[in-house]
Amino acid sequence: MTYSVGCLWTLSLIVLGLAAVSDFRHRILPNRMALLTAACGLAIRLMTDPRALGWSIGIALLLLSVLGAAAGRQWIGGGDAKLMAAVTLLMPPGGVTALLLSIAISGGILSGLYLVAHALTRRAGARSRDAARYPAAILHIAMSRSVPYGVAIFAGAAFVGLSEAARWLYAIS
Repeated sequence: MTYSVGCLWTLSLIVLGLAAVSDFRHRILPNRMALLTAACGLAIRLMTDPRALGWSIGIALLLLSVLGAAAGRQWIGGGDAKLMAAVTLLMPPGGVTALLLSIAISGGILSGLYLVAHALTRRAGARSRDAARYPAAILHIAMSRSVPYGVAIFAGAAFVGLSEAARWLYAIS
């Protein structure tokens, strides 16, 4: 990993973090964040393995078409589909499976947290008189009807990106 690749990964994680915050607060993943993530991914692919660029683009387009069809049926959000496809460009083709698995595990954990928040607030009657007992984030979760999957995409990408950085640092030490 070169300094430039590290900077692009850092920029990507900052953008994904901002997207996660936007998704948590407003349930919106702005297109410009998916585009910036894709641009960083394409630049990383060009710097690290330009011969695999075609495969990376093909995988991203395949994932976008599959997830786009799911978004068309309203099984997932359109922003989630675009951001998920964009984030695959950050990884070499051989690393996409690990990335998607990491995102799926993060999504499962996030969904579990949402279920716990719903159960806690319902049991205590937080929707009415006891609402002041809970932090605003817990109440926000309890009142929502959907899971902000942008948070899971960020968490999965951060885990894989930081794992790669740790592996690279270990290799050069």
